[in-house]
Amino acid sequence: MRNLLIIRAVAFNSFVESVRNRFFTLFAVFAFTAVYASVLAGVMAVDQEARVLADFGLALIELTALAYSLFAASSTLLREAETKTIYLVFSRPVPRWAYLAGKLCGALLTAGLMLVVMAAMHLSLLAFRGFGLPAFYAWALAGTFLKLAVIISFAFFVSLFSTSAVSTLVIASIMWTLGHFASEARFLAERAPGIQGAVLTAFLWLIPNLQLFNARDAAGAASPLGLAVLFPAAAWVAASCLGALWLLSRKEF
Repeated sequence: MRNLLIIRAVAFNSFVESVRNRFFTLFAVFAFTAVYASVLAGVMAVDQEARVLADFGLALIELTALAYSLFAASSTLLREAETKTIYLVFSRPVPRWAYLAGKLCGALLTAGLMLVVMAAMHLSLLAFRGFGLPAFYAWALAGTFLKLAVIISFAFFVSLFSTSAVSTLVIASIMWTLGHFASEARFLAERAPGIQGAVLTAFLWLIPNLQLFNARDAAGAASPLGLAVLFPAAAWVAASCLGALWLLSRKEF
């Protein structure tokens, strides 16, 4: 019970700090501008205006939430180490796993809030254009949240051995990009000859397959995000968290 209270306190503090951060306001303004631009793109699509509005808006929502989430996840632990705040935290009986869990929960709460706010803006613009709720819209947002959970936990892991927030951003962004081409990369690696192909294939299986969370690609399915998707997401998040906890335990705070 005490550890749960610690997790809640750390998560709430991290969430409030992110929301009050001026960058959150900056990204909120950018999100509104970007989603409004999707309306202009939809006007040019003529017969496919509703489809373009929905797809373009969801893509911009995902990229905007990704940008801010990666910025926050890559800098929060480094900032607290530089300002010595983390020393104050660990001078008290705070388990490191509870601290890390609280930070992750706070980052996920912030990402969830951003998705909800931007989705409300997007749906308002769609309604203004005379379109209703797109099919699988909620599933698309849920898939985006799972993607963010995977990449945020990975960014926390990288930030504990990276030398700067910029390098963490770069590494996490590369992982995000590779994750969207994981299936194609594995297909090519499995056909590579010799031991190099086997080694490359084994390495690529460590990369999260973010294509699994694209609910829009599962049109016609009753539940695009079932256990076959939730289990890999949970596994990748757990692996990153365990790696981050191991690195955090080796730090001398």
